[in-house]
Amino acid sequence: MHRFAAFVVVAVSTACAGQRVESVRSADLEGALEAIELNIAAIQRHDTEAYLTQYLSSPELVIAGADSLRRGYMLFAEARRASDQWPESLITETPTLVWIAPGVVWGGFAYVSVVGPDTTRGVTERLLLKTTGGWKIAVTGSMERCE
Repeated sequence: MHRFAAFVVVAVSTACAGQRVESVRSADLEGALEAIELNIAAIQRHDTEAYLTQYLSSPELVIAGADSLRRGYMLFAEARRASDQWPESLITETPTLVWIAPGVVWGGFAYVSVVGPDTTRGVTERLLLKTTGGWKIAVTGSMERCE
């Protein structure tokens, strides 16, 4: 009888832990999706300050491009504030999200961007971290498709 009670306790504990993990996973994916949507909306509105609030304000922020890899929020924010270049049109597909661990979500999506006469198609990805200030993009990168 004692072994059966121990088995029941372990089985119930495991089931509850699984439910808690799924609850955390689900909440993380929802929060990260909202952060990505806010990021896209800020780009579409050409709202520099709203755009910058979506990024981790840290020297650990990573910005990866086809021809560069930069680190640090300060230089990223200065460059964004100094530029008035925004896409005239930005169309994105529904983001694909992958829960990595509690408070860590990877997201990626395809996009079409129009700036002047140039149309760019590509894929962008973000690694988001849950912070005390909400979900923040800690790593961002884009890859343009060659056509």
